[in-house]
Parts: sequence; C-alpha cells; structure tokens
Amino acid sequence: MDILRVLSYIGYSILCINIIVYFTGFAKNGKAYKVFVCYLVAIAIIQAIMEFYAHKGYNNHFLSNYYLLSRFIFLSLFFYYLFRTLKKHISQLVSIISVTIIIGLIIQYSIYPELYYEFNSLGFLVTATVLILYAVLYLYEMLSKKLPYYYTTVGIFLYMLSSAVIFASATSIVSFNDKINMYIWKLNAFLFIVYQLLILWEWKITFYPKITKQG
Repeated sequence: MDILRVLSYIGYSILCINIIVYFTGFAKNGKAYKVFVCYLVAIAIIQAIMEFYAHKGYNNHFLSNYYLLSRFIFLSLFFYYLFRTLKKHISQLVSIISVTIIIGLIIQYSIYPELYYEFNSLGFLVTATVLILYAVLYLYEMLSKKLPYYYTTVGIFLYMLSSAVIFASATSIVSFNDKINMYIWKLNAFLFIVYQLLILWEWKITFYPKITKQG
C-alpha cells in the first residue's frame, strides 16, 4: 500500500472519530456546533463515495462538485452562526457573500455544464478564499475575546489555504511529472490529517469537559 493511500486512510479514520465524538454533544450545543457536525458527515459521505468510485475504476471527478458546494455551504453557515451571537453585521456580511457566491456557482454551472464532470478550479479557489476570509475575521475577534472553536478555525484556515492552491491549480498539476504530482497530493493528505487532529483537539479542550460534567 502506497504512502498516499495510508495518509488518506488515516485522515478518513480521524474524520470518522470526529463524527462520533462530536455527535455525543449534538443535542446539547448550539446551531454552529450542529452545522459543523453536518459538515463532517457530508464530507465523510462524499469521500467514501469517491473512494468507492476510485476502487471500481470509475471517474469520480464529478463528485468534487458536491464536495465543493457542501463544504462551502456548511462552513459558511458555521461562521454565520458564530458571528450572529458575536457581531450581527458580520453575520449579515457572511450571508450576503455566501449567497452571492452560491448564485454565481449556479450561473457558472448553467453556462458551462461540462464543469460538472471536471474539477471546478475557479470554484474551489473562490470558495476557499472566502472561507479563509471568514476564518481570519473570527480569529481577529479572538484577539480581544475568549471564544470557542479556536483550533477548528485555525484548522480551517490552514487547510483551506492549502486546498485553494492545490485545487485551483488542478489542471496544472496533471501536467507535472508523476513525482511532483504525488508529492502535492501527499502534502494535501497530510494537511487533512492535521486539520482533523485540530478538530479533535477542539472537542477535547472545549466540549469534552462539558459532556463529562453533564453526564
């Protein structure tokens, strides 16, 4: 088994652990928490289907569009609910920007339907950039306030930054030699593990004590 597959399976395993542990507090926490759990479930399902298609030798590029949209919608809602109790004008900004981007993507797919069967490089770049912006705004608020989801937000920032570069240049990556190509995807798989570990650490620091006290 090659190192890329090993890294991928480690990332998927930690993702599944995160889904399980976060579900333990699903009913006890707010809307931002619930939306984030839905996000974890959505990407787990999509990645499982992508893995199945790859195993069967089917083209799974079209599934990246579902990954793009679900990731953006759920994480946008996540930040919307975080800012709604913090600064309403920022939450309104998040909603306006997010709805505009989603409408833009719908128009893009309507004009270029062939994108459904390809990596939407522009879509990944734009959505990842916007999510990075939301993460930066939330981290800025943390400079003066003690807020939850610090490690999660740092994870989102780091992973979105890397995925923006990787997926935005997906067409160029194909033209690289196999060694560089493999190195890029190994880096992406490693950063996904870091991302999931930060999410798990967030649960341990922020939510595990609450669960034990209420249990």
